[in-house]
Amino acid sequence: MDTNTTMPQPASTAPHFKGEVLNKIYRIWLFRKFLPVLMIEVAVFSFILYELAKAIFFRHVMENAMNVFFQNPSHIFSFFFSAFVDTRFGTKVLVIAIIVALVLVLRQLTQGLLRFILVRQNYFAKIPPSAQK
Repeated sequence: MDTNTTMPQPASTAPHFKGEVLNKIYRIWLFRKFLPVLMIEVAVFSFILYELAKAIFFRHVMENAMNVFFQNPSHIFSFFFSAFVDTRFGTKVLVIAIIVALVLVLRQLTQGLLRFILVRQNYFAKIPPSAQK
């Protein structure tokens, strides 16, 4: 007597169904979790960069950096370090904030890209030939 009350699904439809479910879950995660956080991080990054641009003349900093780089390339890091040390406190805070915001945006982008790649691989759709019978 067979006591198994569950109906076995054919092997050919189960992986396809799991792949569809995985894609739906990914889309929900993308629009509810990933994109809102990414948009907020990009907005914060843009605001901090705008405030930093008001405090620093980037063109002059880059001109001076290029002069140092072409005259003595080994001193470029000491130039940026001394430029950072000699600025006002508010500018130092903005520079640190822009670095932190950039790291957070890059982390969010790589996390989303990695999840996208894993979903696109669709491991559930790969069925061994012996299971397709």
